[in-house]
Amino acid sequence: MYRLSIRRGVVIMRASLRRPDWLDELHGLLAIAVALTGIGSVVTTVGILAGQAVDVEVSSAGALINLPAGTTVDSGLHLHVEEPTGAQRAWELLATLPSVLLLTLALVLLWRLVGRARRGDPFTGGIVSRFRVLGLVLVVGGPAVWAIEFVGNFALSATVAPDGTYAPLSFAVPGAWLLSGFVMFAFGEIVRRGQVLRAELDEVV
Repeated sequence: MYRLSIRRGVVIMRASLRRPDWLDELHGLLAIAVALTGIGSVVTTVGILAGQAVDVEVSSAGALINLPAGTTVDSGLHLHVEEPTGAQRAWELLATLPSVLLLTLALVLLWRLVGRARRGDPFTGGIVSRFRVLGLVLVVGGPAVWAIEFVGNFALSATVAPDGTYAPLSFAVPGAWLLSGFVMFAFGEIVRRGQVLRAELDEVV
């Protein structure tokens, strides 16, 4: 949309741009993310239950022979199981699905939080409690999901590895979940303090 204005005989065309509502934009993006993760979890579950091939990570110890002294293979090997058994499909579900479900739940909670803030006053006790609930879900659920998936990978490797079980152990994943949860707690505290400050200003006025 354009507007014309005349100043001292000069015609000036100005573009009239709508100021973006970032809460509205974020709410829409979160809705898309919720839909995509939900579809992804359904597709993953159906594929595993239908018997699609399963990738299993096993220890690389002994994979190469005649290595120089003091040399080791520093990684796991990925085996492609074309016809997984029922037990392997169950362990694969346990090793992949929990994190997707937790991410979907977190996105749904954040989507509802942003929607409430967009429709009304963001500096309310309801918004603070929603931030705290989301933070608690991430702080508790993140490490729990990481442990469950580790057990799933560990048990899955036992179904194919003749020399024992194996599963990669990375503390970066639970660390990321914990950090995200504490960020939500911090946002909730910011909103709470803003609420208190506004109440004090209202009393002064």
